[in-house]
Amino acid sequence: MSEEQLYETYEQKVNTLEDEICNHEKMSAIMDKDLKIDSKLIEAIFKPYFKKATKENGDQVIKVLNNFYKYHPFLIPFVGKDYPQNDKKKFLFVMESHYLPDSSSFYKLHYNMLDTEEEKNEWLKNQWYDYDFSWKELQSSPESEISLCTEDIDYICTESVVKNNIKNNNKFKALFRNMLKPIFNIEDDQIENTIKSIAFMNYFLRPSECTGVSIKGKDIDELFSYLNLIRVWKALGEPYIIICSAKVKKSFNRYWKKHNAILDEFENQIPEDNLCLCNHPSNRSWNRKRKVSEAEKEKYGLKNEYTTSDEILGKFKESIS
Repeated sequence: MSEEQLYETYEQKVNTLEDEICNHEKMSAIMDKDLKIDSKLIEAIFKPYFKKATKENGDQVIKVLNNFYKYHPFLIPFVGKDYPQNDKKKFLFVMESHYLPDSSSFYKLHYNMLDTEEEKNEWLKNQWYDYDFSWKELQSSPESEISLCTEDIDYICTESVVKNNIKNNNKFKALFRNMLKPIFNIEDDQIENTIKSIAFMNYFLRPSECTGVSIKGKDIDELFSYLNLIRVWKALGEPYIIICSAKVKKSFNRYWKKHNAILDEFENQIPEDNLCLCNHPSNRSWNRKRKVSEAEKEKYGLKNEYTTSDEILGKFKESIS
């Protein structure tokens, strides 16, 4: 794609996308949503990891976070065109992270040459979270160490990933079938239509280091991903959140519990009743029984010590009906 073909704005980009299944008004609202949260609270939630994650204070973290989708519009969560309005039940499904194609040169020249966690956190802040990757700024910049081309952007665009795979990619369809069936009680031929009524995102705000491999999250990734999920949750009308990834579940739960321990009630706390935490919906792990905690047994009314993610989702649906 030539520089002349690059898009100046989010609206120009989405106008080129065919086969409409998205609610672009809702998606644009996520981009424009500012998370208003006390900077000292952020530092308290992430202590002692906050100073490792960023040299900035909480106010600067909020500024970077609130600009993230303006600088990375291709990562805006997918919102279906039939996503419910008002007080109807809304669902946000969350998986782990995007990854880039093997041909991408992302990370290869600088990130992988760094030795310490602190160096990698600092590099990520300066080169991924702070850098402007909006379409009009996508041309190579001498100030940026990251090499990211339009093919990379198209590959990890959340909207494109959903729209390009839900029709013909059987593995992708199987993932969504596993997530959607226990909640919506649908047949296989209804998967594509049901996706129009949900929101979907990957939790981590940068792609994995290697194609097809789980992300090696750093402190800065944990910081921005947790806060961003709160922002998306608020922008989408506080939906039920279904997290389908063991890695995300561990990362999110760690800071969610710290958040709750600091404040008993706060406008930016996601209530436990809004959360369902499962494994990744791949065929093997989804149906594999795992040991559940006493808290999970009580929350979902489980009788057995071991259960599957499919059963947990079914029990979650019963609890909110």
